[in-house]
Amino acid sequence: MYSISLVSGPVPVVLLLCGVGALMWLISGSRRHVLHTGPAVLTVTGAAVAAVRISTEGVWNIWGAPLPVTLYVWAWLAVTGAVLAVGRSKRTPRDRRRAGPVARGRARGQLGAAAAGLACVLAAASLTNQYFGEYPTLGALLGHPKAPISALEAPQPAGPATGASADPTPSPPVRESTWTPPADMPMAGRVVSAQIPGVLSKLPASEAYLYLPPAYQLQNAPNLPVLVLVHGLPGGSRDWVASGQINLVMDQYAAAHKGLAPVVVMPDASGNHAGDPPLCLDSKLGKSATYLAVDVPAWVKSSLAAGRGGARSWAIAGFSYGGTCALQLGVNYPDTYPTFLDISGEDQPTINGGRSALVQKYFDGDGAAFARQNAVDVLKKGRFPGSAGVVTVGADDSFYRPQGITVYNAAKATGMDIQLQQVPGGHTWQAWSAGLQNNLDWLMRRYGTVP
Repeated sequence: MYSISLVSGPVPVVLLLCGVGALMWLISGSRRHVLHTGPAVLTVTGAAVAAVRISTEGVWNIWGAPLPVTLYVWAWLAVTGAVLAVGRSKRTPRDRRRAGPVARGRARGQLGAAAAGLACVLAAASLTNQYFGEYPTLGALLGHPKAPISALEAPQPAGPATGASADPTPSPPVRESTWTPPADMPMAGRVVSAQIPGVLSKLPASEAYLYLPPAYQLQNAPNLPVLVLVHGLPGGSRDWVASGQINLVMDQYAAAHKGLAPVVVMPDASGNHAGDPPLCLDSKLGKSATYLAVDVPAWVKSSLAAGRGGARSWAIAGFSYGGTCALQLGVNYPDTYPTFLDISGEDQPTINGGRSALVQKYFDGDGAAFARQNAVDVLKKGRFPGSAGVVTVGADDSFYRPQGITVYNAAKATGMDIQLQQVPGGHTWQAWSAGLQNNLDWLMRRYGTVP
């Protein structure tokens, strides 16, 4: 049941047909209703949705980027259906002499109107979800991702993990060409949750999710690389599991590579859903960059015994807000993350009000302090001979694609090994998933695991 798709197959088709049929029924009725009431409602709700678009995007910039017009059209149809449903439920039959039948008829009419209004809303919600891909399955919508999630055990299932130091002596990473998986290796990876404390950053421990590939679960696990994967905003560390279905992506890769895949660490980069996002910066609002670049790697090395092949065993990636984070941490901490994947990120951290508002809120007006951490500013002054990155942009993403090109040009000017890739889709999971999946081989080559 939980595996039922909400973005393809019969469910979205049925919801759309029901919504269209419900809207037509709500508009139908008396001649007056068809010619006057219906058009009036369409006009008023259209004006209301247009006002919402102007205020949320042009005045307050609530979404952080312009949304496609089609999303507002679907919202308009949902609102129209709801308003027409309310109006239809209040219609009173003319014949009041038959009190019993009238009451029963009115009750049925109210129930039908409510069902029709709900069908319009569900159809619009389904179309919106198909666009973003936020809930690919019924399980994701209900909080039951495809992968079962358990708490990280102590001691760890992998033999080398127990007693590992926070900064072990680098050892050669496992290589696919010389690795022979034992017969008892599991067929699939596992997803577990854990609390990663902010030892140096002093941030409160926050929940992270981890993907442990098949080879990691062996008693004598090989030395596997680590991919730190950052979510978008609004969002949280669970997004790559529920919406990105990271376990399916990595299991598919591992099945083609002798059970080898990176250990994927999905930490919280939202400040435990703070009202003012930490932006992966060290600022007066907290040391988010230190948490992600120091505390998280130290915890992984000591608790998981992964990423013990030196800096080349580490990479960071993310989408949207997480893509901006990946760029910042890759540029500001090249010895920790010499490999980064910026998927549909911005060219700089952003809040409502722009750069000046950010500088004031996070750095007490000290623009130089922000520039010392802003990746594009740092790129203007440095060289990154050991770093490599990929910037992916959605072909239909008119807002973030130009920013990705700006980032690519800035990194290329330093001589960095940088690529720019265009993937299908807009600012959606279609583009974000492709940005990761298309570059798994590149990441594993950077790690030295595959030739």
